[in-house]
Amino acid sequence: MIVFLRKWVLRLAWFAFRPLPVRNRAVFASNHAERLRGNLKWVHDELLRQAPGTDTIVLLHRSVGTLAGKLATLAAAIRAEYYLATSRVFIVDDYYFPLYPVRPKPDTTIVQTWHASGAFKKVGYSVAGKTFGASASLLRQVRIHTNYTHCLVASTNAIPHYAEAFGQPEERFFVTGIPRTDLFFDSARRVRAPRRVRERYRLPEGKTIVLYAPTFRGDTVHEARYHDALDLEVLARACGTDCVLLLRLHPFVATSAVIPEHLREFVVDVSDHPDINELMLASDVLVTDYSSAIFEFSLLERPMLFFAPDHEAYERERGFYFDYASGVPGPIFTTTAGLAGHIAAGRFDLGRVRAFRQRWFDVADGHASERVVRDIVLPGLHPRG
Repeated sequence: MIVFLRKWVLRLAWFAFRPLPVRNRAVFASNHAERLRGNLKWVHDELLRQAPGTDTIVLLHRSVGTLAGKLATLAAAIRAEYYLATSRVFIVDDYYFPLYPVRPKPDTTIVQTWHASGAFKKVGYSVAGKTFGASASLLRQVRIHTNYTHCLVASTNAIPHYAEAFGQPEERFFVTGIPRTDLFFDSARRVRAPRRVRERYRLPEGKTIVLYAPTFRGDTVHEARYHDALDLEVLARACGTDCVLLLRLHPFVATSAVIPEHLREFVVDVSDHPDINELMLASDVLVTDYSSAIFEFSLLERPMLFFAPDHEAYERERGFYFDYASGVPGPIFTTTAGLAGHIAAGRFDLGRVRAFRQRWFDVADGHASERVVRDIVLPGLHPRG
């Protein structure tokens, strides 16, 4: 019933706004952020660089599962329908419900930039019927991930997976590269970003910086929680003399990690940092479980380790687009002691990282944002004929 009502409220709003004139305007929208960041920010800033004075609108809203939060989300969605009906270009970076219940005007360019640089954890139609996936009720009434005219990917290898996830034909996928990876090819920012991270969190010089970036657990983004199986005490005893651990919780996790007072020189909570890519530039090693950060980190050709004691259960509940055991670019550990010993030994195989980068990036050169704006956004804003 809730899906039915939400669908028809948005359709009625759409039909009310549809007769309004269309403006040469680009809209940047997300339901998972409170500030412009990631791909949206890179494309937005590049658009204003190439075409100063372009009319742009930023629609940011972070959904909350309370009644008040749901009403606020509905109000934000109605506003989104207005801009969808009256703008030539609409750009999103994730699941964005206001796009799906309606049929946009045929000359509207709708760009899905997505927030991951490659296909790792299953999403969309790939998890239909699983606990994390869209409900049967939703899928009966709304074609999710529809209406995109352009979907950005970094490699042809990712296209079949995302075509399955979005239920879209492969010709709607474009190997432009991923805009936010441009950071890794900007020499000035590569110098400034690590310095900014070190100064902000007062990181000591001369120690190995280990970035721990686990993904969230939970069946919905509103239930996202931190899986705290990593034993920080064990890790500190093995690596604390030579390393500092940066703990970066997934943005969907609303609660903070509890770090004991005596470990705070070893563990630094950096979850409040707005850009995980800047944290990567400041880090020597990445430890994760199932985070798509592995794609961007592979561009740095630095070691990655995987702490995944629940990977078999996670495979059953959600699944991956490739075999986890053989496909991730580093060794997998199910105990903190094993992970700690490997970090302390400092012997890493970068061959797997380079092979992973080669597989998932056909295009990675620092010009993705430029291509997206030049080849997709500007032609959408100023169609010929």
